Amino acid sequence: MTDGAPPRQPARRPTLVGRLVLWAAALCLLSVPLLWSLFSAVIDEIARDVVDTRLREFGSQLRGQWASATAAAEAGRNGDSDFMRFGEADVAWVWQVSVDGRTVLQSDLLRLTGTRLEPGVTQTLPDFTLRDTDTPIGRLRIAERLVAEVPPADLDAPKAQVDSVAVHYLAGIAIDRYNGYVADHVARLQALALVVTAPVALGLLILFGLLILSIRQDLARVGQAMQRFEDGETPAIDGRFPREIQALVDRMNGLLSHNETLIGRTRKYVTKIAHDLNHPLSVLRTGLKGAAFDADLMGRQVDRMAGLLERYSSLARAIGPEGAATGRRRTDVRAVMEDVREGYAIVYRRTPLEITVDAPADLAFPVPKHDLETILSNLVGNAHKYADGRVHLSARVDGGALVLVVGDDGPGIPPDARAAAFNWGKRLDEAPPGTGFGLSIVADIVMLYEGSVTLGDSDLGGLAVTVTLPG
Repeated sequence: MTDGAPPRQPARRPTLVGRLVLWAAALCLLSVPLLWSLFSAVIDEIARDVVDTRLREFGSQLRGQWASATAAAEAGRNGDSDFMRFGEADVAWVWQVSVDGRTVLQSDLLRLTGTRLEPGVTQTLPDFTLRDTDTPIGRLRIAERLVAEVPPADLDAPKAQVDSVAVHYLAGIAIDRYNGYVADHVARLQALALVVTAPVALGLLILFGLLILSIRQDLARVGQAMQRFEDGETPAIDGRFPREIQALVDRMNGLLSHNETLIGRTRKYVTKIAHDLNHPLSVLRTGLKGAAFDADLMGRQVDRMAGLLERYSSLARAIGPEGAATGRRRTDVRAVMEDVREGYAIVYRRTPLEITVDAPADLAFPVPKHDLETILSNLVGNAHKYADGRVHLSARVDGGALVLVVGDDGPGIPPDARAAAFNWGKRLDEAPPGTGFGLSIVADIVMLYEGSVTLGDSDLGGLAVTVTLPG
C-alpha cells in the first residue's frame, strides 16, 4: 500500500435478512406472471368447455326436435314447419339431420347454400363428439352423434320386430362465432381472476414478510444469547430456537465446552510443568551455589527436565487443534498397533521382550491417529519398562466403542495403589512403581473422548490397562 493512501475498507457483505427479502421479491415477481399464465390457460379451457357444452346442448335439442317432428308426422300432423324454424334466430348456428345416410332436413343456411355436412362418426355413441371441419360456408365447430332411433309407430311392437333407423345429428357454429363466445367468457373470467389474484399476491407478500420477521427475531434471539454468554451471564448460549438454528447453537455450545475443557487442561498442565520443574531447578540452583560442583547430579536433573518437557509436549500435541476436530476420520487401528509394537521391539532391554498384537485386520475407528498412537505408546512404554518378558496388545469394537487392552507379565500395581497411579500431584519418584507419566497422559486424552481407563490384572500375571473410547 502506498504512503498516504487511505486504508481499504472491507467490503460489506449482504445480510441474511436482506438476501431473504431479495429472494422473496424475486419469487413474487416470477410467481405472479407464472400463476397468471397458468390461470389464463385454465380460464381458456373452461371457456371452451362452456361453449362446447352449449354446442352439445344444441345438438341434444336438435335430436329432441326431430323426435317431436317424427311423432307429429306419425299422428298425421305436419311437424316439418316447426322443425324448419329450429335455430332460425341465429343463422351462424347450423344443423343437419340424416337418416340412413340420406340428408332429410337442414338449417336455412345450409339448405340455401346447397351445403351438405359430411358425417365423420360411423358408430353410435352415448354423447355428441366435437370436431373442427372446413365446409363451403367456412370453418365450423361441429357436434355430431349417430343414434339408432326407433320410429314412434314401432314402440309398441315386440322387441324382435322393431326396425331402427340410423339418424345422424350434426349441429355446428362458425368458428369465428365460436371463438367470439370463448373470448367473451374468457374476458368475464379474467375479471374474476384479477379479483382473486390481487388478494393472493398480497397474502403471499404478507406471508413472506412474516416469515422474514420471524427468522430475524430468531437470529436476534441468538445474538442476544451470545451477548449474554460473552458478558459472563450464562455458561453457554442458552435458549430454545427452531430446529435448524438449534442444531447450529448446539454445535457452537459443544465447541465452546470443548475449548473451555482444553483451556482448563492447558492451565492445569502449565501449573503442573511449573510444579514438576521446580524441584530439579532448586537442585541446580543449590548445586551451583555449593563449593563442590557435582556434574553427575546436574546432568541427571537436566535429563529429568528434558523428559518432563518431552512428555508434556507429547500430551500437548494429542489435545491440540488436531484432536477433536479430526475425530471423525477413521484410523486403521491394527496398523497403528503394529507400528507401536515395531517401534518398541528395537528399543534396548537387558532381557528379551516379546510384544504380540491381537486385532482384526480391517479394524478401523473414528479417532485421530496421533491420539491413538499417544495412548498406545504410553501404555506400551510403561509395559516395556516393567514387563519381565511379554507384552500383549489387543483391540476390538464392543457396542460401538473401541476397547484397547495392554497387558504385561511385570509386577503390576496393587489394587489399593491403582487410584494414585492417575494422580498428577505425585512426582515421578512418589508415584506407584510402573506408572510414571504415561497413565496420567492416557487418562487425560481418553477423558477428551468421554471414555474410560481401568487398571486390572493381566492374564500374563502383571498389569492390564483397558481403554474404552466411545464411537
